[in-house]
Amino acid sequence: MKVGLLGGCFNPVHNGHLRLALETGERLGLDRVELVPAAVPPHKSGDGMLPFGLRAELCEAAIAGVEMLRVNRLEGEREGPSYTVDTLRALTAQRLEDEFTFILGSEDLFVLPDWHQGVLIPGLVNLAVAGRRDGGLEAVRLFVEQTWAGAESLDDASWRLPQGRRLSFIPAGRLDISASDIRQRWIDGQSVRGLVPEAVERLMDEHGDEVRTVWES
Repeated sequence: MKVGLLGGCFNPVHNGHLRLALETGERLGLDRVELVPAAVPPHKSGDGMLPFGLRAELCEAAIAGVEMLRVNRLEGEREGPSYTVDTLRALTAQRLEDEFTFILGSEDLFVLPDWHQGVLIPGLVNLAVAGRRDGGLEAVRLFVEQTWAGAESLDDASWRLPQGRRLSFIPAGRLDISASDIRQRWIDGQSVRGLVPEAVERLMDEHGDEVRTVWES
C-alpha cells in the first residue's frame, strides 16, 4: 500500500492540513494519507499545547467520513521527543508491505539537514514537498541540485535521490490558515467556521474549559 505521512502538532488540526493531505494523495496516487500528531514536539515548548490524546481526537473528528485519511497515534506510544527519523524508522520496520511518502513543506525541506538525523530521512521514505505555485518549484529544484549531486530528474517536478527514494514537488493550495490564528480567534470568542471542520469546532467547544486553560497559558 502507498501511504502518505503528514506529521505536525495539529494544535489544532485545520482545513489547510486536510487539503494538503488530500491533494498530495491525489497527485501521487497514494492509497491513503495518515495524520501523525507529535506527542512531544522536540523544538516546541509544551506551553499552549493541548494534550496528545485530545489533539489526536480532534484529528479523528476532522477526518471522519474521508476515506483516504487516517490518524496514526504511534508517537503517543513512544517515550521521549517525537523525532521524525525515529517515527519513520519504526513505521518502516513494522509495516514492510507499505511504501511511505513523508509530506513536508518546502521551508522544512530546506532545513532538513539540520533536523535530528535529518540526512537519514531520504533513505527511509519518499518525500513529497509542498511549495508555492509561484517560484516554489525552482527553489526546490535548486536545493535538490545543491544537496544531492547525484539526483536524477524524472520529470519537471520529481527526482530520484541517490538514496534510491523519490522526491516530488506538490504545488500547494491557497488556503492560508494558521493554527496560532485559530487558537487566538477561539480564545477571543470569534468564529473559526471555515478554518476547521465543524466536528473539530464542536469538539473544541465540548472541551472548552481544558482548551481555554491550555491555550491561555
